[in-house]
Amino acid sequence: MAYMIRRTPYWRNQFALDRAMNRFFEMDSEPLPSGFPLDVIENDQEYVVKASVAGFDPEKIEITYDDNTLSIKGEIEEENKEAAEGKYHIRERSYGSFYRSISMPGVIDPEGITAETENGILVVHMPKKPETQPRKIAVAAREPKKVVEHKE
Repeated sequence: MAYMIRRTPYWRNQFALDRAMNRFFEMDSEPLPSGFPLDVIENDQEYVVKASVAGFDPEKIEITYDDNTLSIKGEIEEENKEAAEGKYHIRERSYGSFYRSISMPGVIDPEGITAETENGILVVHMPKKPETQPRKIAVAAREPKKVVEHKE
């Protein structure tokens, strides 16, 4: 009696193995951030962008606003003091150029944009254009109409 053995082509197994390996290496790994964390807050008058820029020299932070896109660029210079300070055992602080660009959710008045830093937090105030700000409309009371009855 002869048994039939079904053979799966090599390339099918290889494809499944590749998918399994890719999933395995993607687990528990996140891409390194290419920028810095930030928040965008909206109120009736403006948008406020708060960005963590600890270690950035405020004079070397460049902020641009063009075509409803806010861009923040900064640079942290590498410390090369290993010989003077000692040997590194852990080195996690990043250095280099960092860049973030975000599209703003509303219409901004570019002339009124201001920015300041305090304790490593960059705060950018971006006022809304007056025509896009909410406006409260007063409701006036109307005097009731006098009804004149017609007598015959």
